[in-house]
Amino acid sequence: MRILSSELINLPVYAQNGQNLGRIDSFEVDVDAHTILRYHIKTGLIKGLWHEQLVVAQSQVISISKTKMVVKDGVIKKPALSLKKARLASPATK
Repeated sequence: MRILSSELINLPVYAQNGQNLGRIDSFEVDVDAHTILRYHIKTGLIKGLWHEQLVVAQSQVISISKTKMVVKDGVIKKPALSLKKARLASPATK
């Protein structure tokens, strides 16, 4: 079966237990081996709201069809944003 990259992007992703994990946002390709190494899954439902990004290795994929991807339970989580602590300035005294 063949799937175009345009069909992979936004494809729903489910865990074995049926939990909806999100949609494929992007993927990494090994150009030497001509294979997909990892899939990046975006969990946020509304663009711009806080979300997580899950990274799914090729070995964690159970099945892919034109309607969904099913992965093993316990995928690796990677934060979508790196938040740094900011030091707040003290209020000026008069």
